[in-house]
Amino acid sequence: MTSHEVKKYYNDGKISDLYKIFKKYFDLIDFWADKMVDGDLLSEEELKYAMQQVNGSQTKINPVAGALEAMVIEYENNYILEEEKKFTNVRVQDKDHCKAYARANVSDLRRYASDFTRYSYSAQSVVVTAQSLLKRFVVEKSNKEIAYSGEVPVDHEHNKHWDE
Repeated sequence: MTSHEVKKYYNDGKISDLYKIFKKYFDLIDFWADKMVDGDLLSEEELKYAMQQVNGSQTKINPVAGALEAMVIEYENNYILEEEKKFTNVRVQDKDHCKAYARANVSDLRRYASDFTRYSYSAQSVVVTAQSLLKRFVVEKSNKEIAYSGEVPVDHEHNKHWDE
């Protein structure tokens, strides 16, 4: 989704529709995060599937997060400028007032951006954890010399690969 589309949802007061569109991705990230917390990921296939789904979810959510973060900055700056116009001579305390006014006016937008950004970060954590667990499976299988997966077992006694 483009930043223009995200901005349109927000400006049209339809941010809840945006959440409905992306709810399935939030739910997938939560699902796999819960499996990680519960220690339910047991097989390589599940880990691969988790990485695929969560990485795909992050790919969908990340552009929205970026668009919302950019909008926070844009709207906050616009509110500051709007408020500063009310003063003939802007003093330091007036600038502080303008910044506080702007922050208050974009607080909802900041929360929306935070939701999308934090889910994107959570997705990254799930993928990294799944990669680590998957790597552990590969190393363990290699050490046990079972289920060839592209890793070549090493003859530790003679310090060489089996296929040499």
